[in-house]
Amino acid sequence: MRSLLAAAASSLLAGSLVLSGCSVLSGGDDKTAPEPTATKAPVTALPSTAWKQADAAEVSQGGTLRLAASALPTNFNPLQSDSAESDAAEILAPTTGSAVRTTADGGWEVDPDYAESVEVVDDSPLTVEVELNPDAVWEGGTSITAKDMIAFWKAQNGSDEAYQVISTAGYDAISNVVQGDDTFSYTVTFSTPTAEWPQYVYPRLASNVSSSPQLFNEAFRTRAISSNGPFVVSSIDRDAGVVTQKPNPRWWGDKPKLDEITWNIGDPELQAEAYVNDELDAVDLQASTYRIARGTGTVQRAAGVEWSQITLNGGRGPLADVKVRRAVARAIDRTPIAATSAKALGAPAAPLGSLLLVPGQKGYVDSSAELGYDPAAARQLLVDAGYVEGADTMFAKDGKPLELTLPVPADTPVNNARAKAIAADLRDVGIAVTLRPVPADTFFDDVVIPLDFDLVTFVRRASAFPLTPAKPQYFPLDSAENYTGIGTARFGTGFDTVLGTLDDDLRLKRVAKLDEWLFEDVPVVPLAVTPIAMGVRPRVLNYGAAQFEQPDWTTVGFAPKSAAKKND
Repeated sequence: MRSLLAAAASSLLAGSLVLSGCSVLSGGDDKTAPEPTATKAPVTALPSTAWKQADAAEVSQGGTLRLAASALPTNFNPLQSDSAESDAAEILAPTTGSAVRTTADGGWEVDPDYAESVEVVDDSPLTVEVELNPDAVWEGGTSITAKDMIAFWKAQNGSDEAYQVISTAGYDAISNVVQGDDTFSYTVTFSTPTAEWPQYVYPRLASNVSSSPQLFNEAFRTRAISSNGPFVVSSIDRDAGVVTQKPNPRWWGDKPKLDEITWNIGDPELQAEAYVNDELDAVDLQASTYRIARGTGTVQRAAGVEWSQITLNGGRGPLADVKVRRAVARAIDRTPIAATSAKALGAPAAPLGSLLLVPGQKGYVDSSAELGYDPAAARQLLVDAGYVEGADTMFAKDGKPLELTLPVPADTPVNNARAKAIAADLRDVGIAVTLRPVPADTFFDDVVIPLDFDLVTFVRRASAFPLTPAKPQYFPLDSAENYTGIGTARFGTGFDTVLGTLDDDLRLKRVAKLDEWLFEDVPVVPLAVTPIAMGVRPRVLNYGAAQFEQPDWTTVGFAPKSAAKKND
């Protein structure tokens, strides 16, 4: 098979995870506290996981699964800062594992291949006890032990700045990691309770790597980190743009069904064309590539994780007044924006009514009712803020027109269309919006990060563990990730309270309440979730479009040819 051309297009994702949080919310710590006023979550129109599911016995032994990625990582350590915007984690997924794995609704469960148990043994301070699977080993044959976790925590917690980590969040809340009765058990004690502790209690690197900043930062420019999964990286061909993975000869779990996995590098359009030409077995589809691949194989659609939004700069100009921010929110008709986003992928519309969770995720409710589309209410809010409607139906205050700027990255048709729709809706209620084209490659550095805008729209990405990375997007004001221009104190208290709430049901109630608080201040207006769409060959089993669920790479494979023909 020929390799794809390595020509990755730049992404306009936010580079940060979905927002989430909560606080000393009304109702205190009583589990019978009043429910938030958010509406009940509707039935998700798309499934959270859309791949063809089959028992291992139904999957053929053998075969090569041909996948694609947009670019080869410059560093194959997915925890090193150079990998923050890369496909390293996705490419390495068949070669890595953890004590916990995410489920379809964004929850988690213990993975018995890696741990016999993962339990909270004390909640003051939060203490988690982990019993490792003693059969688990690194690629070289060394057992995975408490020593690995201790070294990994020290590398990730920010105490040694020589480690160029993507983030210290979560690990900096750990006060100690102590080996238990043997090398296969340990306890993790948190100085600050965090409900998202499951993602911080297992080592993702061997101790020799975690103990050396030089190895951590530089050793994986040309090779992959040590595997602890059912596959290993057997070759990285940068010239051809292909990463090849083979079954791990030291894997202790069920034998993988596949003989080989290849990751072929190319931009989205080349990926779609390669799929049509039977050079790939699965491909992610975007609005611009769906038309190329939709007639080939099967298109799987799942509830999305990427969501469009408008960030309002409340730190300057008219938007410093919360009434004007609310007017902007009420002036925008999100339904057609959602319909446009979904239609391009042949999926039902998925408007978003939360800033914290997405439809399909456990606990999602629509908290946006108070900021629903209502042009008349938007105009009244402007009047309440002291603006006067002129003969031309446009608003002004003290003789100064109400004008907002909305920078748009050049040569991004989807973003440009969304910005035009926003501007048109705002003009209809008397708010003038100037669309300002800016270079796409400097959009974040020159516009978003320095807050050189009134309004800006881009895409964020949800995650199964959204709370920890979400807090700095709203609080404090001087956070490098807070692009809203405001830093309401109760948001900081709220996030801390939610992260400290270990009871799942109570935490989700508080998340919904914080959602309401966010909508009251309107730092961000959520627009729509983009559905996940993938072209997947009919014979591919246990892999494809999924919102949160992680594949079991030992059961990923192909249906027998006779069975595939019957199901086509």
